[in-house]
Amino acid sequence: MTLGLIDSNDVEQLIRPDELFFSTTDRRGRIRTGNSVFVRISGYSLEELSGAPHNIVRHPEMPAGVFRLVWDRLLAGRPVGSYVLNRAKNGSRYWVFATMTPSGDGFLSVRVAPLGPMFDKVKEVYRYVNAAERYAAEQGLDRRQVAVHGLRALEQALGELGFTSHEEFLADALSSEVAARDRLASSNYARPNARGSLRQVLAGAQALESLLSGLVGLLERYREFGDRLASTSERVLDVARRLDGAVATAQRASAMVADTAPVLGNVAQVMAGPMGGAVVALERLVPPLAKLRDDITDLRFRIALASVHNDMIASFAAEVVDGKAPATALREVPLLCDAVRESALEMSARASQVNGALQEIKATIAEAVDRLLAFQRFLGQWRILVMRRRAQHMLGDLLGTIDQEFSAFSRAMDMLRTLEEEFERSMVPFEVDELEAQVARIRAESRDYSDVA
Repeated sequence: MTLGLIDSNDVEQLIRPDELFFSTTDRRGRIRTGNSVFVRISGYSLEELSGAPHNIVRHPEMPAGVFRLVWDRLLAGRPVGSYVLNRAKNGSRYWVFATMTPSGDGFLSVRVAPLGPMFDKVKEVYRYVNAAERYAAEQGLDRRQVAVHGLRALEQALGELGFTSHEEFLADALSSEVAARDRLASSNYARPNARGSLRQVLAGAQALESLLSGLVGLLERYREFGDRLASTSERVLDVARRLDGAVATAQRASAMVADTAPVLGNVAQVMAGPMGGAVVALERLVPPLAKLRDDITDLRFRIALASVHNDMIASFAAEVVDGKAPATALREVPLLCDAVRESALEMSARASQVNGALQEIKATIAEAVDRLLAFQRFLGQWRILVMRRRAQHMLGDLLGTIDQEFSAFSRAMDMLRTLEEEFERSMVPFEVDELEAQVARIRAESRDYSDVA
């Protein structure tokens, strides 16, 4: 197997930010429909595209591992996105950020010009993955094995960029692409001369954009709190583990003066209980914090995906108003509305999980704080007893170690108290009912218009 490279002199087409590609396929990837942008940029007529496999526009420099990842997610019923290099009929190349979503018995794809800050990094990653795939092919691996090898190389490269998973990269990439396009649905697609149902569809898209923008703002609060929570809990757990070590130090120190001050050993033994319980409670935070991060990542992706689909709705309506597309083009809008509604349902489910995780985390933090406060009382009592029994000179450097950890303990307690205070401010209702209602109105108006047409 060889992975050929196109002539380095091929021309690259640049896609405008307001140009959105749209297509639908069956489950085998054969094209059913496409919009005017897809036809014009690809250079194929709609008749040539219809029934053809979508890889008719695949560029040979696209890593097979990327498509393996895409198909794995789609066939599992999950939407996906990816930077994709395509080749037009005339041999020119063009880059897009493609979103692909299960839709009925097939798939729906909306593609936009890549404008986000990750684009250049991704091109470097693809060069690395291509090299890995070429090496695998030279070792005699078949096409499927090469794709699996490429997927592993892709995951490794994304890890080196700091992403813990492809899902995290995908959410960051799509969110940054949506932000880079500067919410075009309300500006480039505004058509004051639109009338009737077309006017209603465009107004609905603008209202939907406003709702999605509000969700993005809310989500940033979730994300910021989740990141701070994870970072702070890690620091507090580190301090707690050191304090647990300080307890053992206190017990050893107390044993040194057991003959003259046996009470020190008793207090040191008792304070080991709440300290160990605090460490266990803080360690229990790790799984729900990881789940919280995953749910917030999925929320970010779903909101950004809904935004792209909404822009596509507005683009269809604007093209009809401008006479660039027939009125029948709006027959695709219900599919997009269904995709937005599906994202809304997933948003609602994930938001419930996020709020549930935050409640669980709050309870665990409260438990850890209670145990740490109990430990603080015992540790303070032990330190006073050391002074009363005049045992400082016998304990030597051990006291310095304990005092140092006690100071770190105070800072850890302050961090946990701050988190508890901020928790309630992070619990904001995540309502999607209005979003669903707006989608239903857009769907009805588009169907009315296309049916009359």
